[in-house]
Amino acid sequence: MTFILRWPAILVLLALVILSFAAAFVATVALGHLPIDLSKVLGPSDIETLRSTNWIQAGLLYGAGLFFLISAIRLMRRTQGFWTWLLGFACFGGRWALAQQENGGLVGTVQHINPNAYLQPQTLIASPGAPEAQVALLGAILLVGLLILIVDAADRAHWDRQGA
Repeated sequence: MTFILRWPAILVLLALVILSFAAAFVATVALGHLPIDLSKVLGPSDIETLRSTNWIQAGLLYGAGLFFLISAIRLMRRTQGFWTWLLGFACFGGRWALAQQENGGLVGTVQHINPNAYLQPQTLIASPGAPEAQVALLGAILLVGLLILIVDAADRAHWDRQGA
């Protein structure tokens, strides 16, 4: 039973690792003015948005990627991975909340979320920087955390039966 839940959770965690490290690397290139041309991958407005970020947000993305990687490895080894996932989610969510301070504050952003946007998934996919898409991503990460919690509970019950 846990095999069915474990491997999709691991694959999503690995995708989150790639997403977090890629976003952190691009932010590092933009903030550090490194001689890497981002215009082939991103538009000019995206590059300007990246330059408005700060090093703390890039560090939080690196931290989220690291904790998600550790959580995926712990799930593969059948040890407890929920707490490292929780630290990764705290870094990822903290980065998002910190980024919202520039856009009128976290409460203002959450109050202006359009619930009807979730009825049109193609709109969410087309605009990944929109608050609705970001909240949907945070919800998906929370769902993966629930799966990890279930798998960890099943693993703990198995190890308790074994007398370990």
